[in-house]
Amino acid sequence: MHKLNPRTAALLSAFGWAVGYLLAGKALAVLLPVPPGGAARFFRVCLLAPLAEEGVFRGAVQGLLRPLGPRAAVCVQAALFAVQHGGAAGIAYALVLGVLLGTIRQRTGRVWPGWVLHTVNNLLVFAAG
Repeated sequence: MHKLNPRTAALLSAFGWAVGYLLAGKALAVLLPVPPGGAARFFRVCLLAPLAEEGVFRGAVQGLLRPLGPRAAVCVQAALFAVQHGGAAGIAYALVLGVLLGTIRQRTGRVWPGWVLHTVNNLLVFAAG
């Protein structure tokens, strides 16, 4: 049996986590639709999404990408995070946010500071309508 190069294994694992997160989110949206506005949407957008995304992208994915080096790990997780955010403007914004949050994770060694910033970001977006 052929053993995978550690970098290849890291990329495949990270990609698997990102695809799994995307599919789980799509399934959740179909199974438990949330009407626009209201407390349920606030909970999902401002609290649940940042918690899940930080755990998956800055926690699991960035951690799995360590064999690529710290900068590559931040950049790849940011790209995987960004492609999950819709159109070109959303992707561009999420890419910059993903690099910032990944850098915070890299420097602090913790996920929670990024979660706080991600939550504040989503609160501002939610409030803006």
